[in-house]
Amino acid sequence: MGTITVIGAGNVGQTIAGHMALLGHSVRMFSRWDKEFQPIRDRGGIELFGEINGIGIPDLLTTDIGIATENADVVVVAAPAFAHPGLSESLASTLEPDQLVVFQPTVLGSGVELSRHFALADRQPCLIAESATSLYTCRLKEPAKVYVGAVKDSIGISSIPNSRTQEVIGRLVPFFGEHYSPATDSLAVGLSNSNPIYHVPPAVLNFKTVEDAERLPQHELVTPRIAEAIDALDQERLSLSTVLHTHTTGFWQFLDDAYGVSEGSFVDRVVQGYGRQAFPEPDSLTHRYFTEDIPFGLVIWSSIARQIGVPMPLTDGFIAISSVLCGVDFSATGRTAESLGLADAEVDDILDVFRNGVR
Repeated sequence: MGTITVIGAGNVGQTIAGHMALLGHSVRMFSRWDKEFQPIRDRGGIELFGEINGIGIPDLLTTDIGIATENADVVVVAAPAFAHPGLSESLASTLEPDQLVVFQPTVLGSGVELSRHFALADRQPCLIAESATSLYTCRLKEPAKVYVGAVKDSIGISSIPNSRTQEVIGRLVPFFGEHYSPATDSLAVGLSNSNPIYHVPPAVLNFKTVEDAERLPQHELVTPRIAEAIDALDQERLSLSTVLHTHTTGFWQFLDDAYGVSEGSFVDRVVQGYGRQAFPEPDSLTHRYFTEDIPFGLVIWSSIARQIGVPMPLTDGFIAISSVLCGVDFSATGRTAESLGLADAEVDDILDVFRNGVR
């Protein structure tokens, strides 16, 4: 058994912590806010039901990131994307070279950002890894009670430097089993995060139901024409990947890899992949489908694409419309090539940083 630290106490963080505790590992949880731990204390642990069943009891709940990560075998960042910049700065001052940190899930550039903070602090980086999605499809149903809809069959993962990806997979097997497969590099992994592809079009194109907080199942909002919009948005992302000379998993391939869904119309496949979970659509303008998937998904894709001359009109359109609907200039507040230290970088330079980190 090993020691694992989970950064974040939301859906994914609690699922990982609960599952790892059930498997007998020593589990530490970090959150900036102690109040997030009170439901876990009140319930006497984290209750999981669905694909995984039982109550997992973490060994440590702490707001001290240094204590949480000290000598941990694996540190999993399961916090929202908007927390990644601040967390990376803190982690770069505490993690040691022999430790492994995994962004699960990542968004494009989170590993590079952590690597950059290590360089700015003049410290030798730890081993950094990223997966495009969480291994678990899960939702909090009650405080400290999580429904686990599925443990995905296989998800891609890559490391910085990408030459150590197989080492990462080997180090994760004692904790998560053989559910990870090697991706080309962290650029491919970041671009393979399909959340913006599936989350944004149905939410924006059914915006009245968001404003009315109807909480309809997200998959029920995907009509045949909206499915075509999802596909068109996905094709822009794949075009960016091609120009960057990296391999990105498309949304429909992701459904096949993660859930074994490969037949039927686009709508049929969405229903097969997500219907049993029936997770609700956004119920506010501060939902992560807006605050995470747009500024840390669509915006960084668009920023890099613009820099290397790849047109992404539909991506830009969703950013512009969402900014008006939410009253936030996502292009100004989101992650960009410039914020990653990649201003004016060309394709080869971008590839080098995503594969080897900031030196």
